Amino acid sequence: MEKKGKEPDEVQSVVKTIAILEALAKEGELGLTDLATKIGSHKSTVYRFMCTLCEQGYARRDTDTERFSLTLKIFELGMGVFGRVDLVKLAAPVIARLSATTEETIHLATLDDQRLVYLSKVESTHSLRVGMQSRVGMSAPEYCTGVGKVLLAWSDTDLLEAYLSRCQFVRYTEKTITDRLKLAAELQAIRNQGWAMDDEEHEYGVRCVAAPVRDIQGKVVAALSVSGPSVRMSYERLDVLKGLVVDAASEISGELGHKKGVRK
Repeated sequence: MEKKGKEPDEVQSVVKTIAILEALAKEGELGLTDLATKIGSHKSTVYRFMCTLCEQGYARRDTDTERFSLTLKIFELGMGVFGRVDLVKLAAPVIARLSATTEETIHLATLDDQRLVYLSKVESTHSLRVGMQSRVGMSAPEYCTGVGKVLLAWSDTDLLEAYLSRCQFVRYTEKTITDRLKLAAELQAIRNQGWAMDDEEHEYGVRCVAAPVRDIQGKVVAALSVSGPSVRMSYERLDVLKGLVVDAASEISGELGHKKGVRK
């Protein structure tokens, strides 16, 4: 008999879906009867859930044996989480070396539900350094930061279009880009050149250069940057720093299993 609870139907549906996924992950393949027995639910209910999972690409049904199994789409979800969790640890030695070489502020950031989040920050060792508001776990506008523009530049087309359509541009400085078409053009240029720059666009007196970090599939999962006061971050120095940042980001990508030449 199907187990009943006090939770709303929506909650019960989530619980059943998780139970199905866990059972298939453990057993590999299960027929409808066995699967229903495993999770303590009616066959008709499990069948509806499995039809949905198959339609969404998370499960498959063998036409010969009529047994269900999970697809690699589940694996891809897990790898995405694994890569993010392990990223900070893997990147730490590279960030430490980049910090020692440049003596400037280093940031590592990613997008979480289309929101920029700083994963790591190492402050400049110079006595003269900018009082940036960034900190680990904090967010910032994507369109006017180096790491943000990198992450936008390599976003999926649909996600980028959605972002551009809903973004409420705020002019933080005279150089802040507040035009959608101008931002789209800059993002394309960033993709072409492989790096981005924040030229006092978010905070007065702050410049930075950023580069993409890729996972094993070539997807950009994070951005690495070097930031400093504009009095020290001349365009000539930024030209040198961009090479260091690109190399460091490439090294972190290698730690994540990315091979050069593999891009998305």
